[in-house]
Amino acid sequence: KESSPPPSDPPNVTITNSNENPNQSFISSITPTQSNSLNSSINSGLLYLQPEYAVFTRSIAECNIHELIRQPNGVDKNEWIANNIVAFFNHVNALYNAMCDFCTLTTCPVMTGPQNSSYLWLDERNKKVKYSAPQYIDLSMMFIQKTLSDETIFPTRLDQQFPLYFDSLVRKMVRLIYHAVAHLYAVHYRQLIELQLHPHLNSLFLHFISFLITSNIISSDCSIVHTNSSGTLSSSLTTPGQTDARELRTELETLDSLYQLLANQWRHVYGQTCAQKRKTTNNE
Repeated sequence: KESSPPPSDPPNVTITNSNENPNQSFISSITPTQSNSLNSSINSGLLYLQPEYAVFTRSIAECNIHELIRQPNGVDKNEWIANNIVAFFNHVNALYNAMCDFCTLTTCPVMTGPQNSSYLWLDERNKKVKYSAPQYIDLSMMFIQKTLSDETIFPTRLDQQFPLYFDSLVRKMVRLIYHAVAHLYAVHYRQLIELQLHPHLNSLFLHFISFLITSNIISSDCSIVHTNSSGTLSSSLTTPGQTDARELRTELETLDSLYQLLANQWRHVYGQTCAQKRKTTNNE
C-alpha cells in the first residue's frame, strides 16, 4: 500500500535562544556535573525545580515506570508508539484546558518556554510566525488531533499500515506536546500548584520523557540523560541526520534539570513503596 503524502503544517516549529529495585530502572543516575547544574538551577528559585514540589500522582509514584513504558511482546512498535502518543496528547490537552483562563493573549503574548526560550510557528508558506501562547497551543492541539484522526497516518484496521514518514511525524507531534508542557512549567507552574495539579504535570512529564528515551524517539544518550566529557552533545545525536530529531533533543535540554530531579525523586519514592510492600509481605 502506498503512503499518502504527509500533512502540511507546523512540523518545523523552531526554537529561539526489570525488577522492583528502582536502582535497576532505565532512568540514569545523576552525574556530578548534572548535580551541580541541578543545585544551581534550584538556587535560582524556579518553582518547578524546588524539591518540595517534585511530587507525583499515586498511579506514577507506586508503579514501576520501566514496566509502564516497555513495549509488550507481540505488539507492533508503531502501534505501541501511537497508543502512547494519543494518551500523552489527551493528558496535556486536559491540563492545558485547566489553565486556559490564566493563559491569555494578555498574560502570554508570546509562546515562551524555560530558559527564555520562545517557540515560532511555521505557516503553510514556510514563514516563521510569532503567536501568543494560547494561539500557538490551540494550533498545536488542532494539528495533533487532525493527525491522530487521519486513518492513513494512524490506522485502526488490521489491513492498514503505518506510513513510511510515521517516525518523522511522531517527532513533530512530540515537539508540539513538549512545547505545551514546557510553557506550563515556565509560566503557569505557580497556578498549577495553587490548583494542586502539579503532581499531574510532573507525572506526565516524567512518563513522557522516559517513554521518548526508551522508544528511541530521542536517543538514550541524549544530554537529558548525560553529556559527554566536554559537556557538549555526543556526535551520535546528529544521526541519522534528521533536523527535527536534532531540534527536539536540543529543546528537551531546557528541562534537563527537571527531568533529573523528578527521576531521582521517583526512584526514592518508588523505593519506599517497594520496601513497604516487602515489609507487609514478610509480616503476613
